[in-house]
Amino acid sequence: MSFTNKLFISLLPLAFAGSALADTVTAELEFTKRPPFAGLIYLVDNKSTSSQVTIDQKDKQFTRKLQVGSSGQQIQFNNSDSVEHNIFTNETKHSANFDVGLMQPGASSQVALNWQENSIVRIGCKIHPKMRAYIANILSDYYQVLDFEKKKKNYQIQIENVPSTLTTMNLLMPGYKSMEFELQPGETKEVPISKKGKQRGTLKLSRQ
Repeated sequence: MSFTNKLFISLLPLAFAGSALADTVTAELEFTKRPPFAGLIYLVDNKSTSSQVTIDQKDKQFTRKLQVGSSGQQIQFNNSDSVEHNIFTNETKHSANFDVGLMQPGASSQVALNWQENSIVRIGCKIHPKMRAYIANILSDYYQVLDFEKKKKNYQIQIENVPSTLTTMNLLMPGYKSMEFELQPGETKEVPISKKGKQRGTLKLSRQ
């Protein structure tokens, strides 16, 4: 999936027990230079995501740039390619370390998602070093995966049916400083996007 110019992406309606109040969060990202490979923006909750983490491979690449799950879930790795793969990660800063071993075409394997919450880790293939994808560990069903394009600097997305009680947001992108900020119902704000201490873009937010 790729963004078209000023594409609006909305999550499917999600039920929120005990409250009829729900908001729409609109986020506009503008980068001064080339955007990162992928990213994730979400409202912090205290419940595990309902997403199932399935990582597949085809044509010597991962079929999706970023997958979302929560601690305790199992990550399902499939090899739908015609060649062998060996998926692994070793990101000590997030306590992420696994190696699924050699996977023949048509094979599958599982590992536990057990690294630091509110982080994304990079996975790769020991046989094909150009392959990469990311897995995020978050507590939320109110999120949007950001599938960036190399030459596109402006993106606009929506997250709908957000409970009014959820006000903390996170923006995670590989190589960028993790961002956490508050966004109250009816509020608008603009925050800088930084990488290695330098501003590389702007995030504009509104909530109605």
